[in-house]
Amino acid sequence: MHQFDEHHAEFKGFSEYYHNEIFPVLAARDGKRREAVRKTKLYGGLIAAGAGVIALGLMAVLMLQGAMLAVALGGMAIGGIYHWQTKTIKADTKDTIVGGICKYLGWKFSAQATEKPDLEYWAQLGLLPSGYNTESRTASKRAAFEDQMSGEAHGAQFRSLEVLMERKGDKSYNTVLHGQMIIMFFPRKFLGRTVVLRDKGRFQRKTKGEMKRVGLVDPVFERIFEAYGTDQVEARYLLTPDFMQTLVDLEHSVDGKNIRFGFIDGQLLIVVETPNRYEAGSMFEPLTKPDRTQKILDEVGAIYDVVDAVLAKG
Repeated sequence: MHQFDEHHAEFKGFSEYYHNEIFPVLAARDGKRREAVRKTKLYGGLIAAGAGVIALGLMAVLMLQGAMLAVALGGMAIGGIYHWQTKTIKADTKDTIVGGICKYLGWKFSAQATEKPDLEYWAQLGLLPSGYNTESRTASKRAAFEDQMSGEAHGAQFRSLEVLMERKGDKSYNTVLHGQMIIMFFPRKFLGRTVVLRDKGRFQRKTKGEMKRVGLVDPVFERIFEAYGTDQVEARYLLTPDFMQTLVDLEHSVDGKNIRFGFIDGQLLIVVETPNRYEAGSMFEPLTKPDRTQKILDEVGAIYDVVDAVLAKG
């Protein structure tokens, strides 16, 4: 039996649960994965051979751009076949692993968002791209949410969603934010509002709305972030070096960037730009490969880290 890195108390016993509840489902489904990979390789090989013949023919008559186009189209076709062959298996595998972990922890998971966040709160703190508060969204801006996870971590309720925000360009929509939105609800209210954004160098403002600039104690974080708050004492109390490091560690643990966050009305709102999280991973490896599940387990563990950092402040 594989022993997972159960690095939080709530994960203790997960290895046994995995082998009793999750492993059998993945093992039974692995035959479909192998068949999908076989077809991908078969059809992909035929396409690659055809694209290669066409490219060589075009190169023979010095049509180098045409040859490069043939290779590029062939690659896109192979990628499309892989996606088509493995789409359902990936979705089922994701539901099995992520859903299984959440069930073990007493949390809920839904691939489709059932509780969309109130963007007005996020916009007030400047955590979103401009124009994405509740009232100002138009047909030129759109937002989609998925992979909703919710539950309780050490007494704090939370909800996490994957977000995709796009703005319409001349011919198509362009991504302006892809990542995670995490909402944590705490039993005590904060006295004011505090927000931490990425440092903009010489373009930093002394105020942001009703909030004033807050100096961070650690010069390392002062170079990375800029902080604002309505209550200077509370802001300095919340934004200790240990807490700031926890947020930076969260960014790294999810392969993210540009993390920013804010405290408002008993909530901690976090935005971190990430690639797709809680994904099933490559279908060229067995579904039961432990690394596939360990990666998601680590991503879930980051939620406990942040909750602990805030609750430690009392």
